[in-house]
Amino acid sequence: MKMANNKKIIAIVLLAAAAIGAGLFFYISKPKQIVPSAADKSNNPGVAIFTDKTEYDKGEAINITIKNGSADPIFYFGYGDRLWGIEYLKDGEWVDHEWFQAAREGDVGGDCYVTFYERMEPVELAAGLDLSRQWDQKICPDSEESPDKPRTVKYIESGKYRLAFVYGPGVDSTDPYKILDYKTVYSDSFIIK
Repeated sequence: MKMANNKKIIAIVLLAAAAIGAGLFFYISKPKQIVPSAADKSNNPGVAIFTDKTEYDKGEAINITIKNGSADPIFYFGYGDRLWGIEYLKDGEWVDHEWFQAAREGDVGGDCYVTFYERMEPVELAAGLDLSRQWDQKICPDSEESPDKPRTVKYIESGKYRLAFVYGPGVDSTDPYKILDYKTVYSDSFIIK
C-alpha cells in the first residue's frame, strides 16, 4: 500500500514538472509582440519625435507626435502644418529630402505650388506638452522650373525614412527669428511600401 502511494506521488510530481516545462516552452517560444515606435518614446524624458507605426502602405496616414518631455519650454519653427523635416536612407547614409514640402491639399495627380513662407518667429512648446500632426504622404515635388509654375501632387517614393525636428531652449535677443543652441532629434526609421 505504501508503495502504491509513493508511485502516485512520483506520478503527480512528474506530471506537474511536465506541465511546468511545457508552459515555459510555450512562453519562451511565443512570438514577441512588435511595439509601434510611439510606445518606445512616449514616456521618454527630453524632446522626441515619433510616428505611430514602423511600416506604412503607400498613401496611408502617418500620425506624427512631437513631445516635450523636458522640464523646460522649447522653441521650434512652425511653418504651416509641417513642423518636421524628412530624410531617406540611400546607400547606407541618411540624406535630407531637399525642398521637401507636404502637399497642403489636392489629390494625387492634381496641381500644387511650392509654398514660400515669410520668416517666422519661433513658437514655444511648454514643458510636458506635445504636438500631433497627420501626414498622408502627399508631396509637392521640387522642380527646376520657375517656382510659380504648378507641380503635380504625388505620393512620396517607397523607401526607408526618418523624421527630423529642430528645436532650442530659447530665442536670440538680438534676432527674434533665430533659435539659440538648436538641436535636431530624429524619429526611429519607418518604411513606406
